[in-house]
Amino acid sequence: MQTSAFRAPRDHQVEALSALDCALQGQDRAQLVMACGTGKTLVGRWYAERVGAAVAVVVVPSLSLVAQTLREWRSGGGWPFQALITCSDPSTADGVSERADGDGQDVSESFWTRLRARVTTDAAVVAARLSGRSALHPLVIFSTYHSLHVVAEAARSAKVAVDVVIADEAHTLAGQSREDFRVALDERLPAKRRVFMTATPVVSSNGDVTQEDSAPLSMDDAARFGPVAYRLDFAEAIARGLLVDYRVMVYETPQAGITPDPIAALAVAARQGVASVLSFHGRVAKARAFADAIDGHRLEDGRTVVARSVAGVDPTTQREDALELLSSARPDQLVVISSARCLSVGVDIPAVDGVLFADPKNSDVDVIQSVGRALRAAPGKNVGMVMTPVCVPAGLDDDTVLSSGDFAAVWRILRGLRSMDSRLRAEICEIAPRRSRRGDYDGSRASHIEFDLHSLAEPERFHARVVEFLSPAWDLVLSEVHQFIAEHGHARPGRGTRLGEWCERQRRAYRRGMLAPGRVDQLSSLPGWTWDLAEQRWLDQWRQVHELAVARQSLDVDDPQVAQAALLRVEHRSAVTTVGRWCAWQRQLARRGELDDRRRLRLDEIPGWAWSVVSAEDARALDMLGEYVAWKGHANPPADVVEDGVALGHWLNTVRRRRVTGALTQGLLDEIDCVTPSRTAEGALRWYRGATLWLLGLEALRQFVSREGHCRPPYSHYEDLQDFSLPLYDWCTRQRHLYRHGHMVAERARLLAAVPGWQWERQPTPRVLRDIGAVRHGTRTGYVKGCTCQECTDANRAKEAERSARAAAGGPTTDLVDAGSARTHLERLVDEGAARKALARACNLNVKTIVEILSAETKRILPETEAVILAVTLNDVRKAAAPGTRVDAGPTWELIDDMIARNWPKSWIAREAGLGASLQLSRDTITAANAERIAQLAQRLGTRRAPAKRFRQPAPTLSEVLAQEATSSQAVDPGSYFWARSLLEQGYRIDRVAQRSGLPVDVVTALADNDIAEAQVAS
Repeated sequence: MQTSAFRAPRDHQVEALSALDCALQGQDRAQLVMACGTGKTLVGRWYAERVGAAVAVVVVPSLSLVAQTLREWRSGGGWPFQALITCSDPSTADGVSERADGDGQDVSESFWTRLRARVTTDAAVVAARLSGRSALHPLVIFSTYHSLHVVAEAARSAKVAVDVVIADEAHTLAGQSREDFRVALDERLPAKRRVFMTATPVVSSNGDVTQEDSAPLSMDDAARFGPVAYRLDFAEAIARGLLVDYRVMVYETPQAGITPDPIAALAVAARQGVASVLSFHGRVAKARAFADAIDGHRLEDGRTVVARSVAGVDPTTQREDALELLSSARPDQLVVISSARCLSVGVDIPAVDGVLFADPKNSDVDVIQSVGRALRAAPGKNVGMVMTPVCVPAGLDDDTVLSSGDFAAVWRILRGLRSMDSRLRAEICEIAPRRSRRGDYDGSRASHIEFDLHSLAEPERFHARVVEFLSPAWDLVLSEVHQFIAEHGHARPGRGTRLGEWCERQRRAYRRGMLAPGRVDQLSSLPGWTWDLAEQRWLDQWRQVHELAVARQSLDVDDPQVAQAALLRVEHRSAVTTVGRWCAWQRQLARRGELDDRRRLRLDEIPGWAWSVVSAEDARALDMLGEYVAWKGHANPPADVVEDGVALGHWLNTVRRRRVTGALTQGLLDEIDCVTPSRTAEGALRWYRGATLWLLGLEALRQFVSREGHCRPPYSHYEDLQDFSLPLYDWCTRQRHLYRHGHMVAERARLLAAVPGWQWERQPTPRVLRDIGAVRHGTRTGYVKGCTCQECTDANRAKEAERSARAAAGGPTTDLVDAGSARTHLERLVDEGAARKALARACNLNVKTIVEILSAETKRILPETEAVILAVTLNDVRKAAAPGTRVDAGPTWELIDDMIARNWPKSWIAREAGLGASLQLSRDTITAANAERIAQLAQRLGTRRAPAKRFRQPAPTLSEVLAQEATSSQAVDPGSYFWARSLLEQGYRIDRVAQRSGLPVDVVTALADNDIAEAQVAS
């Protein structure tokens, strides 16, 4: 079918039409990829005419593009189609969204009238117009993607299949596009042919992973978009003369607030000889401010800047008047048209000399579409300028500068250009640092890229970063990351390593939108890769704590074995290094309201997790301590400090006391460690253990004085406080020693002197003659037995002097003898089969003593120890078998029968021997322990006969029998009872009382257990 005579297709358009014919012969959809400005809109119009379409649907992203496309289709002439415009009611949500996506722009009713088009928002009207259409009376419906569902509903209602759908700017459908946009792809809009046209196809690696409706779409999905029937990229279009070439300028300008100074940015552009410029901005307000700042400014070359801003909300005539300035500029003018979005995609505007990216564009597609404005051919034009001004803030290092927002725009623009022009890839790889003749750094200038960044300390770093982000070298480093993962099992190279810094740069670029989508997909697919190291670290640590709690069936943070377990993947220089501290930190974040609900729920999944490990009072003081540390820089507030009603200094002193007394829980200790500086840092919490112990001693002394009325605690006395037991006698002795030698702090001396009855020197103990039994007075043994008479004291002093003299002469200070004989005897017994434990029992010594003698670790022993060892025979060792060893019961029953013959009941024998309420022993064999118990009872009982049994009265205990005998006996000095009673009242142990008083242990036990008043015999 013959095409219009008004505008004939050019060679590349004829190629595109022929390619579409071939591609759509055997299938219903195909793609047409043509660079901006090469006439793909008219290719769609001619193809609809070529196939004799009775009904064609043209879909574009915005109302302004609908208007432009209709004007283009009408300009072809020769094809008498009727035009119907479908859009959404501006008063509805769809209408607001439709206009918002087009920068708020709308089209006046008069414009549609001039182009003989009717506008409707009603599907019923569209359905009525569809009926009875033929190739002689074709209907072309122009719609936005937002309103396409209206056309689809009408087609289904009229039962009409559209002959061809022309989806222009089809990249709008790719990625995470809106569901109502995807009507263009499926049978909700019945169609015989579908042509998807774009200059910037969007390919997503996830496009074919799933068939779910919400999955991102990729234009390499032939099932949805069809194959590429014809491709004409920017490089080929430039080579064929359809577009002019371009040059990228990245140059430094002063700052005006947080953005480049408009005058300075434009002055650089003017020096390149440009006469017309489009500037692109992130917001309409920024575009208007830019135009206002430069309009009327006089340039260095004498030209005057004429600047206007356009936005979708402006009236159509106002936008058209502003764009008309581009084609009617005088030689003495530099025309600048600024916008946010309404001039970047698809809009046909007069040819301009360059584009200026004043703010970062959001995607590679936006960059390519915007650059396309500068590449349209015009008489006398041979290059389009792509200008990117940046600011280099003072006082920042190059790495920080190159990661800033301004340079994010640089990376995105260069990446977008690389994706549209294969020549740029090779040029980027060839960028290499070199020195000029003057010795200054000069990056080799590629024909399409020019950098002028004089403030950077190391320009080499910038060029290296360009190559890293845009060249194949990135893929080489990625392969190193793959190898690292294979060797180490994770994707976290160490901080400070080359690979670790590279990975961190990728994460930083991702957060700032500087990383290409394809590279995002490649990194995301790495095993163990994460974009948020902090979040991944938290999840790994949560998993460790959870597994620990499961293994132990609960999480007990007060158990040191749990709390002190090393934490995995500790953050650099963090105090949270253990499981206990990690749990404490989560609790503190929760108390401050800084723990998000998702993490809170995950923590609740840990078995045994508790939010209230410390008391409410401790929690409040802890939080206040954290604030104090942040304010003062140290964790040691004075004792009188009170913050917001919390006596912080006093509380901290009680915590120090709890730690000294062992009452500080691990959970509270971990919380303290989380809010205070590390123990080696300046300002760390000082525990003052020595001072706290001293104060405990003072408290114990005051308590003793208050209770006893004097300040003379007995020898080895321990004073029990509410939370601690302190050796008060030793403590007082130490204080006197320090004071005597001038080592006591003055304040402590003052506090001690204020204690009632305190004396810096103890008064000598009165030399009192004590009853020491058969031991002779005037010997050291008598002094050891407790006698402090002058004779025993002098003997002890003489003995001590003798020992000192021996020591001074280098000899032994005791009467110890060489252990060689005892060792030889023990070794012989061991050779004959004696066990060391049995030897220890037979000798009545500790096993450790036997082991040290056998190993020659002990060289000298007491004479009595030597005598005991040498007296032991193998038979003695066998008798001293382990308690559980079975022995012959005959000798034991002889002792039992003897006691029964003296009227001692079996139940009494069992009770006194510790065998329970009844005597249940085998007559064949019994344990050695039970045999020993019976033997000891028989030895203590001697030949005593049981007393006469009283009616219903049980037999007296052996202790009662012995005590009764001791009470009536005159064989012992009555003063011994008085002395023993006195010692018992002072808290001495029974064996010590027996040793000092000379009374048998059984008698002392009776005195202690029964408190027999008759035991005190008047002297």
